[in-house]
Amino acid sequence: MKRILFQSTFWRSFFIQSTWNFERMQNVGFVFSLLPFFRKLYPYKNERRHALLRHMGFFNTHPYMVSIILGIVASMENDIVEKKSSDYTEMDTLKTNMAGPLAAIGDTFFWATWRPFTALLAASLIFFFYHSETFRGTWLAPLFFLVSFNLVHLSFRYWSLRLSYHLRARMIRIIAGLEFQKAIDIVQFAGLIVLAVIVLFYTLGFGHSLYERALFVVFFLATVLLGCLRIPASVMFYIIILSGMAITWLHGKI
Repeated sequence: MKRILFQSTFWRSFFIQSTWNFERMQNVGFVFSLLPFFRKLYPYKNERRHALLRHMGFFNTHPYMVSIILGIVASMENDIVEKKSSDYTEMDTLKTNMAGPLAAIGDTFFWATWRPFTALLAASLIFFFYHSETFRGTWLAPLFFLVSFNLVHLSFRYWSLRLSYHLRARMIRIIAGLEFQKAIDIVQFAGLIVLAVIVLFYTLGFGHSLYERALFVVFFLATVLLGCLRIPASVMFYIIILSGMAITWLHGKI
């Protein structure tokens, strides 16, 4: 029975932002995700209504990390029903205190690190299959991206939901022990290696003139330098685009 509840809550958590609003953000989606547990814990509608209304306050976190809070809250609600606890304040405090740090972890790892890295790996496949007569890899790149990106975050979301239900506050120590910052550093370093391999493959494997190869290397080194100087990615993007337009115009004049 518990497995069905976990699975139902897991799938419902994908819709946590479908009713996002400016006043309380993800509150409706949060309640919708926990509804299977509330139906089991509170079979009478009046009791269930009061329990649902307790969670209709402001709530906002990263959608990939919300499973941790969902599991803990479901477990604490179970204790309340079984009269092991009656402290609603502790549950609200935990939700509020965990939402911000988990959102920061989710933004930094899943969206700012893992997603660009898997996209880079997927794009690199096009280079390696470009010269193939029978297969150019046009469909392999998006398929590889979807599988590699979703495999990690989907596994994490379901695993964290079940584990946080049983461990509750101890789950915070486990998340801290995962050392996301080290994982971020490793993935970023791996991304630089992949990018360097793509640059070498592009400059040495294609029939470009010496001028085009030198120009590509200059752009690559300039991008690395701007990254080391911590120039925002949006600024780097416009600098590169404007530089490319200027070089194209000068090349046409020459």
